[in-house]
Amino acid sequence: MAARGASDQPKGPAQPEDPSAGTPLAKSPATPVPAWLVSALSINTGSTVPPYEQVRTGLLDLIHHKRLPVGSKLPTVRALASALGVAANTVARAYKELEQAAVVTARPRLGTVVAQGNDTAESQLAAAAVAYAQVARTLGYGPREATRQLEAVFPSA
Repeated sequence: MAARGASDQPKGPAQPEDPSAGTPLAKSPATPVPAWLVSALSINTGSTVPPYEQVRTGLLDLIHHKRLPVGSKLPTVRALASALGVAANTVARAYKELEQAAVVTARPRLGTVVAQGNDTAESQLAAAAVAYAQVARTLGYGPREATRQLEAVFPSA
């Protein structure tokens, strides 16, 4: 039995090569998160407000004040989490709640963008409802009790 030569070694998965350089292509680095966005969304670790809520409300504020206008692409979850020094799940939860409130739209492989019509009173109310529901859940209340509390603040007609 003959010894295997270098050309007989099993090869791993093929990597695309840059024809001009003859070397494997490196993954392009993620687009950096703008410094102004990191500053605007800075997390107060001493706050009683959870980090995901700070991210969510910070993004809402930027969207409503048109610093993130309709169609603006938000950073990836991982990029923003890294820039803010928080876990990716923190940013993912903030994005998810904004999506549930129809403030942003997430599309696989295309990213998360500020949705059309997010500046309407209805979308602001939807965002507030998501926040209220989260507080109710955190306090251990379900939809029935949360609704009862909400109805109590409106005068009967």
